[in-house]
Amino acid sequence: MQNPMQTSEQQQQQILRTRNSSQSVRNSPTKEEREDEETSRSALSEFRAKEEQIERKKMEVREKVFAQLGRVEEETKRLAEIREVS
Repeated sequence: MQNPMQTSEQQQQQILRTRNSSQSVRNSPTKEEREDEETSRSALSEFRAKEEQIERKKMEVREKVFAQLGRVEEETKRLAEIREVS
């Protein structure tokens, strides 16, 4: 399974290659092409920022889950000790 970051980078590289090959016919990109490229870069930047935010949130949740599991294990041991004494 590919990393979403790698996939998006590959997609942008493909877009740039396609644009570069079409620009080799002409010397300068049109205003519309420049705007499209800027829009693409902006969208990619926002996408990456959102992915990073999701990854941070996943790590926070993972840490909370492991902390809770640790507390559950401790309580389970205490209950086992109480049952042995009773």
